[in-house]
Parts: sequence; structure tokens; C-alpha cells
Amino acid sequence: MATEDERYRQSSQFRLWSFAPANLQDLREKTNSLAKQQITARLTPTPEFLTTDEEARLVKFFTVELIRAAQFCELPTEIRSTAAMFLRRFYITNSVMTYPPTELLKTSLFFGCKAEGFYMRLGKLAEKFPNTTSEQILAGEFLLCQGIRFAFDVRHPFRALEGAILELRRRLPDEEARVNKAHARAREILKFSALVTDVYFHFTPSQIMMAALLMVDSGLVDILLPKPETPHDDNSPVAANTDMHEKILTAVEDCRAMLEDEPPERMTEYWGTPEIIKSMKPLRKKLQKCRDPDRADLVALQRARREQAAKPKKPTPAESAMFGEDLRDVKRRKVDGDDVFGGAL
Repeated sequence: MATEDERYRQSSQFRLWSFAPANLQDLREKTNSLAKQQITARLTPTPEFLTTDEEARLVKFFTVELIRAAQFCELPTEIRSTAAMFLRRFYITNSVMTYPPTELLKTSLFFGCKAEGFYMRLGKLAEKFPNTTSEQILAGEFLLCQGIRFAFDVRHPFRALEGAILELRRRLPDEEARVNKAHARAREILKFSALVTDVYFHFTPSQIMMAALLMVDSGLVDILLPKPETPHDDNSPVAANTDMHEKILTAVEDCRAMLEDEPPERMTEYWGTPEIIKSMKPLRKKLQKCRDPDRADLVALQRARREQAAKPKKPTPAESAMFGEDLRDVKRRKVDGDDVFGGAL
């Protein structure tokens, strides 16, 4: 039977959306550079472009806006988490200067509902946002699917947390208050800190869950991950278990450090304050000046692509030479007589 780790390594989340920190940063820098090259040819004069770090700050800001919008729409935790990861995945290989995050945010919410099997009428969702139509939400749907590489499965750490809490309650029957307190606090961390940082791209769901518990009560992690006995031989199974234990704890510690950069309190004490909204204004103003003019309106972009796809294809010179006439004339030619299937061969 495959272990949980082996099953996770077969998932699209691990195969397509797991990166070493240096590789993720390199990918973002390439995305930023490519966007600058493409937009430079479309704007005169050349504006001051966003840096990679400024793009990352804006993506974090709009991720928080998505979470707040999901709460306003009363969407379940799993859906808001899936939608947040769709948005963050999209803006790894796409620049905020190329496609508008204010529009993709709404599309991510709607598609997050669909991916998690949660029915919400499109018109009802559109009504939740000012000056928003159903067409605007749908305009970026296929674009979003392409950007996330059609990987709709998002593995979250919430189930792992519930399993860990059940095990802790079994082992600590007399410390229910302690376990319940850790449970509530860890969920708050996973509902915010894990979504606005890069932990989903670097760690497994179980590692993220353990890191959240480590922030709350390190003693509980010691119970779930007891240290092996001291090995007497470097080649013994005990030594191998010790090495594995140290690797797991190192990964969990690294994950905790990332989660601590964005504690849950920042949702209201920082990101939700007028001060941070005001501080983001210069970046958003800069974004307005350097965004791609051909892709700023997703509805117009989708209509243009549909019109292009509907145009009859012009035959190649080779096709014209082979058939001896314009293929478009062949398609338009009427059938002789009353026989809808044509004349006799």
C-alpha cells in the first residue's frame, strides 16, 4: 500500500507546483522580465515597470483581498483556500502587469467553487461585487485554467490537522482544553498565514500542518513526532530513523519561519487597516501605468479571440496548388440538383 508521502508525490500539486525557493524566485524573475519585454513594444513612452518584489507584494495584497471577499460571500474555508492558491499559482507564470488581478480574483473565487463541487450561481456571485457582470467573471476562466496548467487539485493541510488532533485527544485524554486551544489557533494560521506565503510551493500539507502546530504548542509536535532512541551504530535502522526525524523537523522549522512572517492577526491589524491600503496606492498607481493595454480588458480580449477563431481559415499555397482552387469557394459552392448528397460519382 502506498504511503501518504508517495500518494502526494503523484499529485499534480507536487509534480507541477512544488519548487525550491531559489527556483521559484528565478521563475518569477523570468515572468517579470518577459512581461516587460512584451509591454515595452505596446506602450510609448516606456513606463517605469514593477520589479519582481513589487509584483510579489501586489499578489499578496490581492490574495488577502480574495480572502476578504470570500468571507463576505460566506464561502467555506476549503473554497477560499483553493481560490487563493489558484490566484497565486496563476501569477507565478503570469505578471500582474499582463493580466488584471482585480478581475482574476473574482474568476478564481468562482472557479474555486466549481473545483470544490460547491454550487454558487454566477449571477449571485457577480451581485456581490460592485460594477461586476457575469461576463466579466467568466472572461478570465479559460485564461485561469491555462495559467494553472489545468491542475485543479489543491491539497490543503486541514485534513492532516484534523487527523493530528484526533490522535492528540487519544494520547492526552486529560488535556482536552490544551488540545482544543491548539486546534483553533492552528486552523487560524492555516486559513491565513499558509495562503499568503509560499509554503504551499515548498512543503507538503502535513509539514505545513506540523509547522502551524509548532507555532502554537511545540510540545504537541514532540508527541506526534517523538525523537528516536540514540543509535549505537551509524548503519542501524535506528540511525536511519534519527536522520529522517531530523530532516522532517528541519523542514517543519523552515515552514514555521515562513508562516511566522504573516501571523493571522495581520489580516485585520495590518492588511485590513486604512494605512496599508494607503501604502499600496503607489504600487497600484504604478501598475495602472505599466499594464499591458491589449490584455487589461479581459472581456474585450475574449471577444477578439472568438472573432479570430470564427474567421475562415485561408488555405496555404500548397493546399491551393493541390486542389486547384480556393478552398473557401469549394465550401461555398452549392450542390447541383435536388440531391442533397450531390451527383453520382
